[in-house]
Amino acid sequence: MEIKRIKIAGVPLDAVTYDTALERVRFFIESKTKGFITTPNPEIIVLANQNPSYLQTLQSSALAIPDGIGVLWAPTYLSLPFRRLRIHRYFELIFSLIRAFLSPAYCRIILPERVTGTDLFYQVVEASRKYHWRIFLLGARPGVAEKAIHHLLKSYPDAQFVGAYAGSPADAEASEICERINQARPDILFVAYGNPAQELWIHQYLNKLDTVYVAAGIGGAFDFAAGSVKRAPRSMQAFGLEWLWRLLKDPRRFRRIWRATVVFVRLVFRSKYPGI
Repeated sequence: MEIKRIKIAGVPLDAVTYDTALERVRFFIESKTKGFITTPNPEIIVLANQNPSYLQTLQSSALAIPDGIGVLWAPTYLSLPFRRLRIHRYFELIFSLIRAFLSPAYCRIILPERVTGTDLFYQVVEASRKYHWRIFLLGARPGVAEKAIHHLLKSYPDAQFVGAYAGSPADAEASEICERINQARPDILFVAYGNPAQELWIHQYLNKLDTVYVAAGIGGAFDFAAGSVKRAPRSMQAFGLEWLWRLLKDPRRFRRIWRATVVFVRLVFRSKYPGI
């Protein structure tokens, strides 16, 4: 199945829906093809443009799901006609942002759907019941992954979780972690070390994992599944306002939110109009 791939500031994104993303997961496992899945959001794109190694890692992905309303808006904005006058460029940017907020459908002109890593995680767990996929959870704080499995098995009692381990992305622990995973023989590995550590770890060690054919970094998904952190209400998720919910819950995230909003918009604008 051919999937259209675009790039925002050098970071690849695939035009997928939840259904097509899940189909790719199934394809990787059934064809025994190593599938490195990334979940680019505005903050990740900004970080990648500050870290060449991280950018190269994201560019090596087999599937890059658009995780964030900002990454849906950006290609739509970038597809607008080139404006010669600087004042017109600024008006175009402001109008595009306002339209994106008032009409979410406007953001789906290039990429059809926002596919979050957390929601895809739940869908893969559900699908594992049908296809008998074996899942390993790596990362988060000690005990969180085990608690997540305990909660998930209440909703998905036939899911096959074959292991969980906190560990760390430190190179010194890599050999032990790979051995643990190989002994458990999972088909799928979810890693929650945060960005960019989780993607860098997968990129470096996926080929050392004998039976893992799908690996994805999913940030705080284990915390959500464990009930340690509450997700934004569905209404805020629908309008892409999870960042505001997180800021209200934890004002210390201001720097990250600033990077994912103001810095990201500036990066996209300058990628269209270099030199400004």
